[in-house]
Amino acid sequence: MARFVALYLFYIGIFTGMYLFFKEDLGFLKNLTAEVFSFSMSLLGVTNSVNENVLHFANGITAMKVVDECTGIYEVLVYSGCVLAYSTTYQKKLMGIAFGVPAILGINMVRLVSLGFVGLWFPEIFDYVHYYFWQVTLIIIIVLVVLIWIEKVVKR
Repeated sequence: MARFVALYLFYIGIFTGMYLFFKEDLGFLKNLTAEVFSFSMSLLGVTNSVNENVLHFANGITAMKVVDECTGIYEVLVYSGCVLAYSTTYQKKLMGIAFGVPAILGINMVRLVSLGFVGLWFPEIFDYVHYYFWQVTLIIIIVLVVLIWIEKVVKR
């Protein structure tokens, strides 16, 4: 357990340093996330437009700005740190990254779309859902994705 914690902190330290170093180069992630978010909302019948990293809705809340925290990058780094720190083969770690990163990014998009609908239909609880419900839910989801990876890939 101590080895896992030490390795996890090591990887998170490296990821944090890399993220801070390349942060300006990763700005495209906000725009890409906003485009996918806009497309997803359009598929669900919500009229919107996107300008760089800001979605503008025809009714309800006027806009939602996609910032770094909205991209799912932090969740991906936390998950990847767990996978890399776990004691297993590199092949299984690679499978964990290949399975988990898209899963977490997909769940993040579900989070954004749900926040879009909360903002449109129940704007008075938007802040609660955004800052409390989804923060806790994302932590639980990361743990679940790690546990699924351990159960389905590592233990086989």
